[in-house]
Amino acid sequence: MAVDKAVSLSIVKSELDECRGDADRYHWEISTLDEGTLSFKVKMISPIDKEIFIVSFKCDNYREWPPYIDFVDPISGQEGIKNAYPLSSDGFFHPNVLICHPCSRKAYGDFKGPHGDWRNLAVWETHPKTGALKNIRAILLAIYERISQPEIYRGRMK
Repeated sequence: MAVDKAVSLSIVKSELDECRGDADRYHWEISTLDEGTLSFKVKMISPIDKEIFIVSFKCDNYREWPPYIDFVDPISGQEGIKNAYPLSSDGFFHPNVLICHPCSRKAYGDFKGPHGDWRNLAVWETHPKTGALKNIRAILLAIYERISQPEIYRGRMK
């Protein structure tokens, strides 16, 4: 079922507002929301090695569907390539260049992700593996946490 675009826009704006304090605290740069495509980017810097990561969100049909999350290479500007992604020891950043979690639409089989068993986007928030990652702020904090902890973070994918 498609969510009215105005409803998605309102939710995304509200959730981005909830991220402002974290953006100030962790020095994230949140781009202007493109209201036509419901997309935005967040630039984060790993405090471990100062690597820059740019996270791209497309939130069409949000919250009915999870956001489509990808990373953008900070040098070439290419989206969805290995060099754009961080590497973590916990499998969150998958070698198929995606976030391997129900909060990431790109992980679903219908979007060429590794989880052919994840078919129904509409139940992403109640998926047993979703946990607390049910909004933009929680997803951004999960990403930042992984690029900030030496016991998890392994640099940039190559």
